[in-house]
Amino acid sequence: MKKVIVLALVLVLALAVAGCDNGAGSDGDLRLGKGIITTIGSSQDLTENNDGDMVGRAQVDSVIAAVMIDEDGKVVSVLIDTAQTRVMFNEDGEITSDLTAQYPTKKELGEDYNMIRASGIGREWDEQIEAIEEWMIGKTASEISDMPMDDDGYPTDVDLTTRATMRVDSYVAAVLKAIDDAQ
Repeated sequence: MKKVIVLALVLVLALAVAGCDNGAGSDGDLRLGKGIITTIGSSQDLTENNDGDMVGRAQVDSVIAAVMIDEDGKVVSVLIDTAQTRVMFNEDGEITSDLTAQYPTKKELGEDYNMIRASGIGREWDEQIEAIEEWMIGKTASEISDMPMDDDGYPTDVDLTTRATMRVDSYVAAVLKAIDDAQ
């Protein structure tokens, strides 16, 4: 599943760059890279739910980034998405999640991700990640690495925080990995 998502992101990114004038000119050296950061920190041990049943959750979060950089190492195009897979289990260790279910990414979910309830700026996840992607355009790895953020990984750049207030450290890490991978 992860490979399919990465390949789709890379294809979309390549088509987007091919269809626009990126300022590099026809002789510009463009390189494409991908980066994936996977964590399980949101998994939860068994706890009692509202029905009195003991349930647990194994959660895998994979941040996927595809970047196109020019000959100067500046980002020409960037796409970021997150595959968030939650597998529920009971006190006997039996998986209670549907093993045949498809798990759409946050971008695929769009407004159905429903982050807007928790957003202090009234923006959904896909709108906020788009603002982060736009902020990265034209920047080098060093400039992206220096994105102003607080100790918890939330952006502090005044212009960016009007459009994105979610934690960004894993997105920055995936993009930096993608830049490093660019060929």
